[in-house]
Amino acid sequence: MSPPVRVRTATAADLDLIVTRWQELIAAHAALEPTLYAVEAHAPASYRAFVRRQMDAHRGLVLVADRGAAVGVGYLMGGVGRRSPVYTVREVGMVFDLAVRPDVRGGGVGSALVDAALERFAGWGLDWVQVNFAPDNALAAPFWQGRGFTTLLSEAYRPIR
Repeated sequence: MSPPVRVRTATAADLDLIVTRWQELIAAHAALEPTLYAVEAHAPASYRAFVRRQMDAHRGLVLVADRGAAVGVGYLMGGVGRRSPVYTVREVGMVFDLAVRPDVRGGGVGSALVDAALERFAGWGLDWVQVNFAPDNALAAPFWQGRGFTTLLSEAYRPIR
């Protein structure tokens, strides 16, 4: 039996592990679309700074999952998105990134992170949460759909040159 998953708020000490998980996430995305997910050499340092800003933001959300003695086996980063003033639902929780170490996927780490994020968003008075995933992503699409997320919009890209 696997040790339980513990989800906690990330600290500065988690930044290196978060960047490592993010690099695994980017590699998976690049396998689906190499041009749009190619990153600059400064990407790890820039992403680290972005995570730090989210950690310090008023309603920024950076969570880390530990399983037993294994620290940082997954993370979730999100925040609050503001929609156009024409809508009655003006703010939504947004999950920017969710990544779980490949060797522990399918063991409840991602679900525990999402549950904790939903609880935090609800505590902020939000009623809706937005996530983005590629429909061709054989890991992400079934995960998010299994957690009750329904596709309402599709984002499409096309090269112009």
